[in-house]
Amino acid sequence: MAEFSDSEMDRDEKMIPELAAAATHAAYLRSVEAGHTLVIAKNGVLVQVERDGSEIPLRALSAKHRVKSGKVFRLNAAV
Repeated sequence: MAEFSDSEMDRDEKMIPELAAAATHAAYLRSVEAGHTLVIAKNGVLVQVERDGSEIPLRALSAKHRVKSGKVFRLNAAV
């Protein structure tokens, strides 16, 4: 297996968010093209996107959990 230098690894890792965004957008476009009704979050609102492209606001989104900065969480694995 080929080994990568740190700079090559850094370059590749920086591409991950771009690739993820492109894949998500492509999936959205395929769903719209297929005529599916979608539910998305847009500007803090849950929105239903109809087949014709019209949008129906469903409800405002809010944070479920308020977390103070610096708070430490410990997770226990379920066995």
